[in-house]
Amino acid sequence: MNKCMREVLSGEPRRSLNYVGNGYALDETGKPYYVESVEQRENRRRIMAQKGEGRKRSFVWNRMESIAEVTDKLTPAQCGHLLILSSFINYDGLLVKNENNAEAMSTADMRRILRLQGTKESTFYDFLNACEMNNIIEERSKGYYYVNPRFHFRGKTEGDRVVKSYITRLREMSSDIGAHNTGILYRMLPYVHVDTNILCANPNEQVPKLIRKLNRRELADLTGLSVGTISRVTGRLIFEGHPVFANIRTATDGAYYMLNPTIFERKEREYNPTERAIFGLD
Repeated sequence: MNKCMREVLSGEPRRSLNYVGNGYALDETGKPYYVESVEQRENRRRIMAQKGEGRKRSFVWNRMESIAEVTDKLTPAQCGHLLILSSFINYDGLLVKNENNAEAMSTADMRRILRLQGTKESTFYDFLNACEMNNIIEERSKGYYYVNPRFHFRGKTEGDRVVKSYITRLREMSSDIGAHNTGILYRMLPYVHVDTNILCANPNEQVPKLIRKLNRRELADLTGLSVGTISRVTGRLIFEGHPVFANIRTATDGAYYMLNPTIFERKEREYNPTERAIFGLD
């Protein structure tokens, strides 16, 4: 009797299994079981592990409250150059060749990454000089350039108001839309809502109905851009077949905007089906 009870409570099959197709089998009592080979089980475990790792994307923090200081000193294109270069800093702020090569980035490396070689070298040095004069980038020793952590950094945030730039997606996007448009996006980062990625006047608001969404005119006024520029970048910017912005319109709010969360995001989260449909996410 005790043995029978143990068999029932264990959930294990009662004696032999009869395969009935589609991966299912029945034991002698008619209870169904799903049959999976050891190889199938290991493949499934490996795929699930890879999916779990897939959300751990490398990123750089942008300090929201310091962005205006940069945009006051640099042109939109220069802001774009800075944002692109910030994706190459290590945890000490040093500009390095890439995540797999800790060697310090030279000015030749910077020109190559920013596509400011040959006749565009003077444009590069205008940018670098402006950054050094305003303590945005500092050459601490010969050939070692650091980005000021007041603006961009990696590591712990300690409660600062920050926006993530996802490194791979940022580089892909900037390659497609160019430095000038990337710099225009830079001006919008202080207005990214913490949970929804909607551009709004109160980006830390926790109550959804109280989020003050920015329309085209309001966004232009806050960023110092023209209404025409806002219309152009929010309506036309695409990278690798994905929109940089979602243009949303409702009867109560009118038109407002949402930034693609695979490029910039306040905090990492799972995307809902609506976001996946809007931005064409996997």
